[in-house]
Amino acid sequence: MRVFFLTEGTRTSPASRIRVYNHLERLAGRTDFEARAVSFTGEAACRALVDGKKPCPPLRAAEKLRQLAAWSSLRGAARRSDVLFVQRVLPPAGTIARLARLKTPLVYDFDDAVYLGRAEREMRFRAVIRAAASVIAVSRFAADEAIRRGAAPERVTVIPSPVDCAAVARRPAGGTGESSFTVGWIGSPATTSYLEAVWPELAAFAADCPRARFLFVGARPFDTGTLKERVRFETWSEEKNRTLPAQMDAGIMPLPDDPWCRGKGGYKLIQYMSAGVACLASPVGANLEVVEDGVCGFFAAQSGDWRRHLARLADNPALCDSLGAAGRQRAETVYDYAVTSGQFLSALQQAAACGRTPDTSTGGVTPGQSPAVERK
Repeated sequence: MRVFFLTEGTRTSPASRIRVYNHLERLAGRTDFEARAVSFTGEAACRALVDGKKPCPPLRAAEKLRQLAAWSSLRGAARRSDVLFVQRVLPPAGTIARLARLKTPLVYDFDDAVYLGRAEREMRFRAVIRAAASVIAVSRFAADEAIRRGAAPERVTVIPSPVDCAAVARRPAGGTGESSFTVGWIGSPATTSYLEAVWPELAAFAADCPRARFLFVGARPFDTGTLKERVRFETWSEEKNRTLPAQMDAGIMPLPDDPWCRGKGGYKLIQYMSAGVACLASPVGANLEVVEDGVCGFFAAQSGDWRRHLARLADNPALCDSLGAAGRQRAETVYDYAVTSGQFLSALQQAAACGRTPDTSTGGVTPGQSPAVERK
């Protein structure tokens, strides 16, 4: 099976790394699977976005040219591929029409509310999910949104954003330290506002709990007032992503209940669980699917819940341990690549089964060759 992947970004882009490139690495040894991947967004632009910066005008101009080339690569690959896979980006109407004429099966994967925004985005989203042989959604909520916009229900598959549990450091039993209780958050500069929104409650909890400490990974530093010495801001990196969650006693995922956040995949919570960390989450979108309330964490639905739940966990190390152990087990059985890479491959195979035999006269991937990831 020959698959051409058009990814939103390079490995630097969290969504592309987690939902595409890591799967490809795990499928690389298969002799029945050939892959080529082209990134819609270049490395420099991906790095700027991850760092919370806007690409400079020359870089934006270069990206426009890259995007045109990416659409051309997608159209060109249609004749020599069994499956086309598009991750998150929304093809223009003309590209979708041409792909439909060529009849190469299309798989569309999305893990955010990419259908929101201008009317044109909604139209593109509706067109691509209706044309797709398979739609991969990050959550049941996202799947329902795709079906509501015209995707055939039997063609929609839910594959959450996975973790490699074996590569993640685990929180030690009994806590991260006798003299401290660490509340953690992992995210990006762009989502720091969600953390800031609950900071008053976190600060109130800390005022009552001298042991309270905070570890914020990837956040844009903000004013924490008199608690400055108890707050640690860490820049994000892949290595820190594997090690720092284990330094948390409770991991939080606050979200406003709005259409954009309902489309998110709850990945912060999955990361916390993989490290054996108790979760606190807003009951919004995929969070309701990821967290089993009272088993691996709690929901903070009302004002005061963050403070109340954190106080309860700080006073009960055994509860933290039990919630963390249950979360780790759930991560291993539901959200690990050992489970989801098989689901990923199955979705591609099912799409290929409903397609045509590609015309290989113009070239393509050599049979038996290991998947090559081309980060253009």
